[in-house]
Amino acid sequence: MNNNTKLAGRALQAGVVAGAMLAGASIPSAAQGIEEIIVTARKRPETLASVPQTIAVFTAADLAAHGDRISGDLAQHTPNLMWHSIFGQATPQIFLRGVGNTTFNANQASPVGLHVDNVYQGSSATYGFGLLDLDRVEILKGPQGTLFGRNTTGGVINFVTRKADPAAGVNAQATATYGRFDEANLEIAAGAPIGEHAAFRVAGLTLNRSGYVTNAVPTSGIGRQGKLHLWSGRAQGRVLTESFDLLIEAHGGRNASDIIPGKQVGVVCPPGVAVPVIGACTDFLGFRDSTNLRESFAGTRSYDNIDTAGLSATATWHAPGFSVVSQTAFDSNHRRFQNDPDVAPATEIKANVVSRFHQFSQELRAASDAEDPLNWIVGGNYYRDSLNAITAFTLNALGPGVLSRFFPVQEGVATKLTQRSESTAVFGEAGYALTDQLTLTAGVRWTDDKRIADPYAFLINATGLANTFVDDTIATSRLLVPTIPAMHIERDWKRWGGRGMLGYQGSANLLAYASVTRGFKGGDFNGGAMFSPVEANIVDPEYVTACEIGVKGALPEARLSYGLAGFIYDFTNQQIATLIPGSNGALQNLTNAAKSNIHGLEAEIGLTPIDALRLDVKAGYLDAEFKKFQLDPGNPATNYAGNRIPSSPKFSLNALARYTVPLAAQRSLSFGAELSHKSAHFFTADNNRAMCENGYWILNADVTFALNEKVSVKAWARNLGDTKYFVSGIATTGFGVMELMPGLPRTYGVTASAKF
Repeated sequence: MNNNTKLAGRALQAGVVAGAMLAGASIPSAAQGIEEIIVTARKRPETLASVPQTIAVFTAADLAAHGDRISGDLAQHTPNLMWHSIFGQATPQIFLRGVGNTTFNANQASPVGLHVDNVYQGSSATYGFGLLDLDRVEILKGPQGTLFGRNTTGGVINFVTRKADPAAGVNAQATATYGRFDEANLEIAAGAPIGEHAAFRVAGLTLNRSGYVTNAVPTSGIGRQGKLHLWSGRAQGRVLTESFDLLIEAHGGRNASDIIPGKQVGVVCPPGVAVPVIGACTDFLGFRDSTNLRESFAGTRSYDNIDTAGLSATATWHAPGFSVVSQTAFDSNHRRFQNDPDVAPATEIKANVVSRFHQFSQELRAASDAEDPLNWIVGGNYYRDSLNAITAFTLNALGPGVLSRFFPVQEGVATKLTQRSESTAVFGEAGYALTDQLTLTAGVRWTDDKRIADPYAFLINATGLANTFVDDTIATSRLLVPTIPAMHIERDWKRWGGRGMLGYQGSANLLAYASVTRGFKGGDFNGGAMFSPVEANIVDPEYVTACEIGVKGALPEARLSYGLAGFIYDFTNQQIATLIPGSNGALQNLTNAAKSNIHGLEAEIGLTPIDALRLDVKAGYLDAEFKKFQLDPGNPATNYAGNRIPSSPKFSLNALARYTVPLAAQRSLSFGAELSHKSAHFFTADNNRAMCENGYWILNADVTFALNEKVSVKAWARNLGDTKYFVSGIATTGFGVMELMPGLPRTYGVTASAKF
């Protein structure tokens, strides 16, 4: 980070502390002034200000103002939210208030449930998608033990799309971007009525960027790495009458992006180097990486190609006093993946994955009209998915017999996994106005959650496969000996969850609330099991009891919105993915931490001191650590009690300032600056000091010229100070490799938008 960015960060941090002492904080939007926002956090339309829980909302206008393009961009603007991956966009590790999982295996469910239009998305391989034609994004913080339920011990991120609307008339919009590294993006959406009660809407998005990491191995033929290339499309048809609403949607897309090359830390260090660092230590073959984060020595191109398709139907019947909603959805994806995790010229390790995933869900719920003193919602949900995957690792550069110590050939290991999940739930929640100001809400959910896994792993003869994509056919034809015999593992849990909330409406612009929630996440299978039947396990469920108090409100006369929330989480059996030493290099382990404790604060403030100026500040504090966690009972060094939970920075901050100058004839010129901060955090449960980020500041800026309300041109820059930082890390020390993944460098460009 340069000195100017550091000074700006320190000055802003001091201002934030002073502002919080004076005002407190929590704002729903970065829009000018104080606006009313409608959310569906409780699966019914409500104003954000009336919902007694902590919700971060980004409207379409907010997303455009930030310049967000990919789902993970939200983390920069949201305190206590981390979103990163060692594989570029796919299979992100999402942590919300310290709740997440360090896994990089796509078969394991995220504790932060991702939904699109309230439909649960079961495959984390598809979580890195483009933000196509959205109305808003709702981030529900804390376990959602009643209405969303399944696998949401951390919270829910719900992406709400724009809907076809007969009343909207013929409409269209387009946004085009060109920027550094040949970034070329285009988003188009259009809708039109079909008669009085029907409409359609179509939307498409393509995001493209060439590589920004230079490959320094002339013989590799790779050139530049780190390209982004994805497209997605959506089509909707809708019939809307006074008593009936039917929305049918089809969507699909492809992500054919590179995996951004990491930097190898190495494990063999010279005397005097106690903690491995980039540029000082080597791997087992003597390779030492450079300190240039934009330079790679990988011998093999790394990429992740994912094709997706889906179909859904949402039908709503309105009756006097209540409504009934049916949601049916089907989604699938096909993945073809290759990664060079050692990022060294010799291609010590190469990974290939081919997988197919299918899911089906059906939810039926009924809800009362919200105007009554007693409001209620009841329903049932059914979900199932299936995954078939083959994963192959080749270790050509490490010599014959490196895994078995027996076969005189270059070796690798392959795993086959068939996994099925099935979940059935019934839920209900009711709120009653005890007085004109005090409302009590209570809800409960019963879930029957089942996991079935059929794993099989075996050593393969990897001779000659260093530059060959290893699929099922090749791996099976090269079988040497099984390491995990064909197994069938099945577990089933029937559990209760729920929550209780008190909301006190002190005035039209002040809401105080308190809640207690019980969250449940079913056990997962260790998708990284390769070398031993001991690894092939389905872990126990994790449970969290969360207590939260908060206040949010506004002072309209001062054009100020504010809020403050405090929370305490008591975790039992938190699911943690780790790598532990083993006789065959490194065993991938999925286990339960016996006890974890998380507590923290979140504060936000929004102020419009004059018509031309908008200021937003959001801050988070987080103390998240393991209380009881003995990874290997026979190894005292693996007692992680007292360690911080990975990807849980103690402090996070986002501040945005926008100044708008009105010009003649509806024209305007606005200047925006956004500064965000994440403090130091570890990437692994063992708190390995080589696998950490020491904290960083990111500065974005833009200048927007609006010709009128419908046409604008923006010049923008992201990471203006070209801050060098890491977003993730993995330590496969048994193979001589530790790797850190750098964040994006400075980018800049121009975006033009038009509405018709």
